[in-house]
Amino acid sequence: PRDRLVGQLGLYSAATASTMRSLIVRSFRNPSTRLAHRQPSLAVRSLSGRRTLPVVPERLEEVGRHTAQPIEQAKVLHPAFYTDPDYAQVERERIFGQHWFAVAHEQQLANVGDVKVIEVGKTSIILTRDKKRRINAFYNTCRHRGARICSASSTGCKQLVCPYHWWAYRLDGTLKSTPPAAVPKERKEELSLIPVPGVETFAGMIFLNQQPKHPPLRDTLGDLPEKLSRYDFEMMRVHDQKRYEIAGDWKLIAENFVDFYHIDAVHPELSRFSRVDDHLPYQGHGQYVGFVTSPLTDCGGPGDRHHFNAFPRLRSIECNSALFFHIFPNVSVTIYPHSVYTLMTMPTKAHGKTEETLTLLMAPDARKTETSADEYQEKCDALMHFVTNINDEDVEAIENLQLGLGNLDGQGMHGEFLPKYDWPVHRFQNMVLSGLHGAPLQQEFMPKLGNHFEQKVLKDEQLAPFGDYNLSWKTG
Repeated sequence: PRDRLVGQLGLYSAATASTMRSLIVRSFRNPSTRLAHRQPSLAVRSLSGRRTLPVVPERLEEVGRHTAQPIEQAKVLHPAFYTDPDYAQVERERIFGQHWFAVAHEQQLANVGDVKVIEVGKTSIILTRDKKRRINAFYNTCRHRGARICSASSTGCKQLVCPYHWWAYRLDGTLKSTPPAAVPKERKEELSLIPVPGVETFAGMIFLNQQPKHPPLRDTLGDLPEKLSRYDFEMMRVHDQKRYEIAGDWKLIAENFVDFYHIDAVHPELSRFSRVDDHLPYQGHGQYVGFVTSPLTDCGGPGDRHHFNAFPRLRSIECNSALFFHIFPNVSVTIYPHSVYTLMTMPTKAHGKTEETLTLLMAPDARKTETSADEYQEKCDALMHFVTNINDEDVEAIENLQLGLGNLDGQGMHGEFLPKYDWPVHRFQNMVLSGLHGAPLQQEFMPKLGNHFEQKVLKDEQLAPFGDYNLSWKTG
């Protein structure tokens, strides 16, 4: 198609045709935030220019009050929150339109010219790495007639070109050319791609916020950065990824991740490595759910600690523990002493359907000296098979749960919480209820949890103190 398009330009010179070939490369870019104050948002706006959000259905507001209570009195979120198509659209706009959400790993945009397309419900976003190595995010819409610019992720891009009229944009989002017409320079400056207002990174992941006035990402995470300070996320390398199309609501995927109560029933292999009653809270303030498995049980599997070197700066207790964090709303992070795997979810245009990406990353020096390159590859492949097998089992359980909730909708039934095991689900569901109104979690509803594991970490720190708070932050 690239050569065919260029070939149709018979009136252009050979030099111009060569230029056009370079323009057709699929590249996407979000202009730097210095342009944000001049650009309108693609979000729905009233005639006054203020962003308007769809109203939460009154029925859902009413049944949600049964969950927004202390866990001893609370009911599980009503099935309509997972099955009502009208509510699903409201939720996508209100949750993903008002809060920070994860979209990719920095390594997916490791090089200048890397471009990634993100679909969040009906919203399409372009991520780019520009020549100054900045990460940018733009709405995937040409400023000429509104055509979609990019249809797929790519690498080695020089610029972004709209396929409708060949308007070309630099990787920083600025308008480059409008062939064959000439546009005055001052006009070009007004026609940059529309940027997503908030672009920041944390723990090697890229987060976006669509609100023009948004809090710093760090303010929403509370004490989580400190908990992760000894894990070198920015130095990790992606080993492999697997993508899923799941017939289940995105919230069920998050809830399944924080629900360790189901391990024995759904994950026979995992239960030998990570036992239900070895799960302890690792929860502080912030928009996340956190717990640990400690101690880990080596069971002859690919995740056993002797296969790999651990992160070099861990405390002794962390070297024998697995950490689990769900960062609201859409990314779950499992942290072993030697590796990390993430589950990043995006709601689709269709309610009850979710796209998920599982990514396995290895610690920077996970390969042991005595392990050959081929042996290390085999060990990493075996670990990938282990975690994808766990996730395959989860997908089956999630899709079955979605079907069951469809049977319950309209019958007025709420599920029940078991406080000992279900406090993480209760916390997440209350983040959803608060998040619908752009607010953080209401802590007064949350149970007081033990901090046994955290005390052990602090004790280790006193025994071996050193300055290791080194988790970098970047703002787009």
